Amino acid sequence: MWFLALLGAVSAWATSGGRRSLSALWRDLPSFDGLPLAAGLGLIALALLTNYALHPWFARRRVRALMGPPGGGGHDPGPVPVRYRLDGAGLIQTAPDLVSFVPWPRIGGLAEDRHHLFLTTEIGEVPIVLPKASLSAETIAGIRRWVEACADRPAPAPPPAEPETGPDSVRATMRLTAEERVPLILRSLENPWARRARLTGAAAWLLGLSLLYPALLLMLWAVDPYRVPLSDALPLFAEMIASDFWKPAAFTAVVIAGFFAVHAYARRWFAGDLARRLEAEAPPGEAEIAIGETGIVTAKDGAHAHLGWPLFRGRARAGDLMILPMRWDEVLPVPLRIFAPEARARAEALIERHLPEVRAR
Repeated sequence: MWFLALLGAVSAWATSGGRRSLSALWRDLPSFDGLPLAAGLGLIALALLTNYALHPWFARRRVRALMGPPGGGGHDPGPVPVRYRLDGAGLIQTAPDLVSFVPWPRIGGLAEDRHHLFLTTEIGEVPIVLPKASLSAETIAGIRRWVEACADRPAPAPPPAEPETGPDSVRATMRLTAEERVPLILRSLENPWARRARLTGAAAWLLGLSLLYPALLLMLWAVDPYRVPLSDALPLFAEMIASDFWKPAAFTAVVIAGFFAVHAYARRWFAGDLARRLEAEAPPGEAEIAIGETGIVTAKDGAHAHLGWPLFRGRARAGDLMILPMRWDEVLPVPLRIFAPEARARAEALIERHLPEVRAR
């Protein structure tokens, strides 16, 4: 942008008095009025700095759109109180309809910035984020001491007992296959924000590539403007744009249409490839799951969580996989193949009794 502004200033100087030379430019430079050029460069710099300053806001806005409303569709969008406790056994998280425990061997460490603490665990890929503004200096220091002393080490205290789901609960062990991960990946890719982003990107590419030909003509003229005065160049520009403008626009439209035509197949291929890589990188072992009247309990390698039914936002089916959306757009996948026929019928009955069916997005 600065280059184009400087090029425009040189072009204005070159066309003001006939053909000029480089030596004449250096000779006239002391008398050059640099205020308009400085104003233009300043506006460009201001626009770039504004974009840089607003980038975190745009990023947060995109994340909020991807996550959906805080309370889920049709639910209370108010803040959700969450309580964390660090002790000799590990980390206990308590929230409405949710109680989870992570032992110290599965807690990776602590990272932080000016405003937040990030507690990384082996449970999922998203760290636990604690705002420093809600914590006292003593609490922050205590978290640092606990993590430094115990993270990724054997716990010095015994873990709490796993929660119960009732005597009639259905129990099984599970490990997702690559094929079962595909619907989950597709679900995360197919959301309203992603669809809007694709349409916006297609419109931007169509406009940008369509204007590429006029922009090239303008740049070629600006390199040597004294050969063709502006008064003579404008009619030529108008004629060339009117006769040739539709060609890059039509080509761009064909390319975008082809992209949308193959996008569904490409998305499916990408989801399958990512699912295979996630399956290869997944830690060994199976997780335990118990479905009962009070909710669902999951456990693996000493970590466990009790998920009450009000925590979920419905149910969706993808073949033999039951997808249970939760608050903050997280999901609990339950492959029905893990249950024996009688247990499967009971598990489906429990889920259907407590959770309404939601439309897959």
